Order: sequence, then C-alpha cells, then structure tokens
Amino acid sequence: MTADRLEGSDPGSLRDALIAAATSAFEDAGLSGLCVEGRWEAAVDAMRSVELESRDPMRDLSRSVAGMVAAVGGASAAPPGGGSVAASAGALAAALTQMVAGLTTGRPRYAHVAAEMQRAADRAATLAAELAELVRRDAVAFDAVSAAYRLPKETAEATSARAAAIERAMAPATQSPLEIARAAADVAELAAIIAERGNRNAVADAAVAAVLAEAACRAAALTVRVNAPALGDAQAGLMLAAEAVAHGDRAANATARAVAAVERPS
Repeated sequence: MTADRLEGSDPGSLRDALIAAATSAFEDAGLSGLCVEGRWEAAVDAMRSVELESRDPMRDLSRSVAGMVAAVGGASAAPPGGGSVAASAGALAAALTQMVAGLTTGRPRYAHVAAEMQRAADRAATLAAELAELVRRDAVAFDAVSAAYRLPKETAEATSARAAAIERAMAPATQSPLEIARAAADVAELAAIIAERGNRNAVADAAVAAVLAEAACRAAALTVRVNAPALGDAQAGLMLAAEAVAHGDRAANATARAVAAVERPS
C-alpha cells in the first residue's frame, strides 16, 4: 500500500485519516480471503503506513513569500503595485519589532521595562495586521486605477468618462499608500524605542526593523507624491503629499536612533 501523507496536526484530520486507512485495508484484506486476524493485521499495518508530516512554519512562510513574489512579477492577472509591496515590507518590519519586544519581556534583566515591552509587542502586532490588510487594499486601488486607464478614449464623451474614472480611482490609490506611510513610520518609531530599551542581544534585529520600515514608508510616500497631482482638488493633493513627506522624516529620525542604539557600547 502506498503511504499517505497527512499535513498538519489537527486531531480530527488525524483520526479521519487513520480510520480511512484502516477501513480500506480491512475490507481489501477480506476480499483477498484473509481471516479476521489477518484483516486486523492489515488494518494496523495500514494505519502505521500513514505518514504524518508536521507543520513547518518556515515552509509555509517560504510559500507565502514565493506567492507574493510571483504575483508582483506578473504571474497573476492583476499584479499588485509598489504600495502593496511597501505594505508587505512594513508588515514584516512590524513582526520583527514584535519579536524583539517579546524577547525582552520575561527576562529578569529587563524587568523594569517589561510592561512597556508588552505594550510595544501588542502595538507592533496591531500595526502588522493593519499593514497586511493594506497590502490587499492597495492592490484593489491599484487595479481600479489600471482599469480606469484601460477605458476607451476614441470619442470626446469616452475621453471625458475615462478622465472622470481615473480621478475617482486616484483618491483611494493616494489614500492607501498614505496610510501605509503612516503605519510604517509608526513601526520605525516603535522599533527605535525597542532598540534603545529592549534586549541588547536582539538590538540589531530592532534596527533592521526600523530600516525596513523606513524604506516601506518612503516608498509609500513616493507613491502618494506621484498620485496626488491627479486628484481633482490640487490643494488637497499638496496636503497629502506634504503629510507623506512628514511621515518619511519621522521614519528617518527613528531609524537613526535605532542604528545608534546598535553602535552604542553594551
């Protein structure tokens, strides 16, 4: 009998797989003319042949990253754009920040900042979830802009309708990267605090989180600055672009602090 492979560790899935293997082997052995004892031996052997494969988080992560890379590279019908890529990087930076905060809490040496680090870990988790959702939102906005630009423009009416559709699509396509820039700057500032006050054995990871968050912030801010001029309200566009630049400055200042913490003597 060919060994079955069962992924995951869900008790229900395990039970069902074992029952199915045993039942099939018991029935097949009966058709072959084996006695009851022989049929039970076949059932037991079948259950033993079920190969259990434990869930490997790093393998799942590799698949997720590979899927994102393939989508961005054009393997999907509607690949995400720069905003989604920036949000993905920001979410990873937030997760790394959460990790370092978690490595600080519970350590006797850092008991004086344990409560602060727990709050930081919770905030980082919230930012990671927010940025992960912004990956989707920005992809939807990007797809809407692409669809608007593909509208026909052979006649004056079609050209006018196309221009109106582009303007409508540009509003969320500018707002979502602005939110990405804001969240990524928040991550950078959080990472800087953790680099300065958290576990010294993981300070470099906190600095990496800040650097990555700054890159995500600046990338998203650039998208805002590119899209803002296409908004119907020019003044509003200027304000959004200025806000995006301010977030980039926040992130840069935070990154400088985090890197300085790495270089500080222990």
